[in-house]
Amino acid sequence: MSAPERRPDAYYKRIYALFRPIFRAVAFFAYGVRVKRPVRYEEPVLILANHTSDLDFTDVASHISNHMYFVTSDHVTAMGLFGKYFDSWFNPIKVTKGSSKAGGVIDIMRRLRRGNCVLLFPEGRISHNGRSTDIAPATAKLAKSVKCKVVTFRASGGFFIEPRWQNYLNRGKLFSAGVVNEYSPEALAKMTNEEVLEQIRADLFVDAYAEQERLRRPFKFRHGLRDITRYYDVCPRCRGVDTLEAEGEGMTVRCRECGCELTMDELGFFHGHEGLRSCLDWEEIQLETYRKRFENGEFFAEDGVTIYSVGEGFERTELFTGPLSSSAEGFKIGGGSYAFHEMSLPEILSGGRRMEFTCGKRSYMLEKENACLNKYVELYKWATGREE
Repeated sequence: MSAPERRPDAYYKRIYALFRPIFRAVAFFAYGVRVKRPVRYEEPVLILANHTSDLDFTDVASHISNHMYFVTSDHVTAMGLFGKYFDSWFNPIKVTKGSSKAGGVIDIMRRLRRGNCVLLFPEGRISHNGRSTDIAPATAKLAKSVKCKVVTFRASGGFFIEPRWQNYLNRGKLFSAGVVNEYSPEALAKMTNEEVLEQIRADLFVDAYAEQERLRRPFKFRHGLRDITRYYDVCPRCRGVDTLEAEGEGMTVRCRECGCELTMDELGFFHGHEGLRSCLDWEEIQLETYRKRFENGEFFAEDGVTIYSVGEGFERTELFTGPLSSSAEGFKIGGGSYAFHEMSLPEILSGGRRMEFTCGKRSYMLEKENACLNKYVELYKWATGREE
C-alpha cells in the first residue's frame, strides 16, 4: 500500500533538510555515529541497507546527505502521533508486512524516475539471531530494473543495541557503518539477476556475534533479559516450551521446570548451558525442538490472544480475544479458521508481541503481551515449506 502524492517532491526535500540535523543527532546518541564528510550523489540513487534496528535510517542519513524517501512498513505510520507526522512530513513508501510488495515496488520506481533517492532495507526485518536475514531474489530484479545507480550500505553492531525481542534501545556503539559499493546501471545490466543478488547479499551480510568475538565491545542492556522470552521460549536443557522466566530486569533467565539458568554478559554472550553462547545457538535448539513437536503432531495453543483485521492505513478492528489453537493446516481463533495455504509468510512486529499476516485478500494481526508468537511463524514455515 503506497501513500498518494500529496505534495511536490520539493516540499518533502525542504522538510527533510530541516530534520536531517536531528537524524544526525539521533544517530550520534543512539549509535555513536558521527560523520564529518557525508557522501552526496548528483543523481537519483537506490540505497540498499542492512537492517539492524528501528532507527537505522538515521545512520544512513548521517552518511549520505541527499534527501531520500524511506520504504517502511505501514505499521510505522500507524504509531499514533509519531506515525501521523512521519507520514505527513516524509511521505514514505508504505508496504504491508506479510503481504504483496508490488505496490511499493511501483512507487519506488516512480520516485526514482522523478529524480529522487530511495532508501530500502531489503531484509525487511531485524535479525533474530545476529546474522543478516535473507534477501529475496526480487531485490535483484528491482536493482536491475530501476535503471539508476544502486548503492549498498552496511552497519554492524546494531543487533546488540536493539535485539529483535525488544522495542527499545540499549546503550552502545555500532562496530562500523558506511557505504560498501556503488553499482552503475550499466554494470548491473551486464550481470545476471543471480549475480546481482549474490553481490547484494555479500555487501549487506553481518554476523554480529562473529564480529563481537573479535572486537569485544561492551553494551549496557537497558532491561536485561526481561523480554527475551518474546523470541526464545525453549529451555536448552529440558526442551520445555514456554517454561522460561526472566528474573526482573537482570541478566538471568531460568526454566521453572528443570531449573536451568542462562545468564548474558555485557558482550551479549550467554553462559550456563554447554554449546549455547549466542542467539544463533539458541535458535538452532529452539527450531529443532519445534520441528520434533510438529512431526509428532504436537501443536501450540495460547490463551488471551487478540486478533484484529487490518484495513487501510493500518486501521485495526478487534475481532476476538480468547484462545488460539494451531495445526498443520493453520490457526483457529474466535470461530475463524486461517489456512496456511492461503497465507503469505507471517511477520513479527513490536519486539515479538504482534504477528501480522494475510489470508486470502485480507490482512490480520495477532497480539499477546509477553507471548512468543514466533513459534507460529515457524509452524507456518514447517507446514508449507516456504521461507519467504
